[in-house]
Amino acid sequence: MTENPIHVRVARHEKDDANTVISLRRSVGWSANTVGDQFRRLAEGQRTIFIAEYYGYPVGTATLEWVGTDDPPMDSPRVAHISNLVVRPAHQRKGIGRALVGAGEQAARSRSYSLVTIGVDQPNRYARRLYERWGYQWLKDAHQPWGVVHVLSRRLPLPVDMRL
Repeated sequence: MTENPIHVRVARHEKDDANTVISLRRSVGWSANTVGDQFRRLAEGQRTIFIAEYYGYPVGTATLEWVGTDDPPMDSPRVAHISNLVVRPAHQRKGIGRALVGAGEQAARSRSYSLVTIGVDQPNRYARRLYERWGYQWLKDAHQPWGVVHVLSRRLPLPVDMRL
């Protein structure tokens, strides 16, 4: 059996982790202006930030936003949203994005969230097709200052210990 070189860990509220996320965002040409807010919300329990490492080198990150309330109405799903998914260009197409999304889904499922959403900018057809292959379906379009974002969703199966 071969070793899996991809390791996804939950970021801590530390300067080194914030600097890692800044570096990852800049590697794909994104602004790092919101990283401070992300880590503030991490400290407040509103988000979870994942960092993917490939042979110990940080190569990707994603944020899981805890959108749904802890006590939703009976007919309302608890919703978590994956955002800020970034993989260094030299490390794309190695399963790192899938590992980050999978870690987010697992975290949401462990907290009994039943729905995960993910956004993709309208021009990024490749990412949308990829998310659809992973079981995500179009939910709605959101208009942001930078353009249209397609929001896709995926229902999560209940954890084994919660099934009847």
